[in-house]
Amino acid sequence: MTWAKRFQCLLAAAALMLSMAAPAVAASTRSYFSPDYLGQPLAFCLEGNRECGRAAATAWCKANGYDDAMSFARRTNTGSDQLRHADTGNLCASEKCMGFRQIKCIRAGD
Repeated sequence: MTWAKRFQCLLAAAALMLSMAAPAVAASTRSYFSPDYLGQPLAFCLEGNRECGRAAATAWCKANGYDDAMSFARRTNTGSDQLRHADTGNLCASEKCMGFRQIKCIRAGD
């Protein structure tokens, strides 16, 4: 086989592989600053302090149409805030409840 024929075969194989590859779909992200739930700041923990941080952020992201929480930042409670739990919507009963300053949610590409 000549060099030109080998080159044509290589190009054909490469074109076939590219046509069979699934197209890359970009994920979408969104940052929420001072996220709230039912009009009140979001609590940093799920109800009963079962899980805090990522679990609560992910529950909130999923409730807002996203797949996961990519990052989050905590803020302390000023004492006058009534915070809501992402899993139940109930108010946080403790004065020591903390909330989120920011949550970044991610949705995988379709």
